[in-house]
Amino acid sequence: VPTKVNYVTPETGLIYTRRDISGSDSELIGANWVNTDVRVGNARGKTVTLDENGFELRRSDVSHMDINFLDNDDVTHRYYTHCEQLVKEALKSSSKGGVDGGKIIVRAFDHNVRKSGASVPASGTNTKTEPKKIINGNGSVVQQPAGLVHADYTRVSAPRRIKGLSLKPKENDTLKNILEQRQKDRVVADEKQKEIEEKSESDFQSLLDPTLVTEAIAGKRRYALINVWRNIQHDPVYRSPLACVDARTMPWSDLRTFQIHYADRVGENYFVCPSSPTVAGHKWWYFPRMVMDEALLLKQWDSSGGIAQGENVDNLHSTFTVHSAIVDPTCPVDAPARESIEVRLAVIWGNE
Repeated sequence: VPTKVNYVTPETGLIYTRRDISGSDSELIGANWVNTDVRVGNARGKTVTLDENGFELRRSDVSHMDINFLDNDDVTHRYYTHCEQLVKEALKSSSKGGVDGGKIIVRAFDHNVRKSGASVPASGTNTKTEPKKIINGNGSVVQQPAGLVHADYTRVSAPRRIKGLSLKPKENDTLKNILEQRQKDRVVADEKQKEIEEKSESDFQSLLDPTLVTEAIAGKRRYALINVWRNIQHDPVYRSPLACVDARTMPWSDLRTFQIHYADRVGENYFVCPSSPTVAGHKWWYFPRMVMDEALLLKQWDSSGGIAQGENVDNLHSTFTVHSAIVDPTCPVDAPARESIEVRLAVIWGNE
């Protein structure tokens, strides 16, 4: 389908913003946008894989689980484990993903819920509607689909994020909730099995083993950051579907750093400028009419990818897929708003 996407101009330098506790951003400073015509191919029936292209679609039944995706506790306690298993199975079934051999450690650590029109002016007014708050979400709100071409991590922020998951979470961090629940689950399991096992308090101080993380950052282990994206309503997605760029067509030279200043840290994403004239153009794909029992897996970083290794393009493994919500010209006028969730997961390859 033909559509337009929001790139930045090639002349754009550093871009930055400030993000509050609800997840909302202030003004973007330094961004020079260019609304660009692209064609987005229908990926259904095509062979696209997480390892080679940076994204793939998998069957993943959750509609029977009756999860309240607007309840932070329900998502972290019940849905995170489903996503962990889904990603683990996808990586193990990948012909290239198993090269490293052995155990794959997968841990979910954060998520966003999005709805098209979540905070837009009411008809005939200049007043924005109040975005819906996440239940048990410490002030988090439902976000708008991200209609800017971007990648979630950079050569700087990916190792920094993995490192952060080996540290004790802060008071309002989603991780604190996850670790407390894992500790409760372990205690219950021990009681059922009548096992007495000494556990160090540090076992539940961080999501990832600090030793494994140190080895991963040092290049001794492969690590990755992967998102699981899902439609959370019973109608198919018509409005603002998510589109991805084939990782093999995205050179590092087309990326521009975007800094996100939080109260206690600085994160980095990449924005993207249009295809360089010296390389093949970005190839865009999407899966139209996604339903709840499908999951789109998106590679956000892979330490074994060419770009992660300092090259201008990927080689054996994809580093990430650049992505954006798009306007689908085939969307019916009366189509419902898109409602979706993306769960973020960290992966470390082991040696067992």
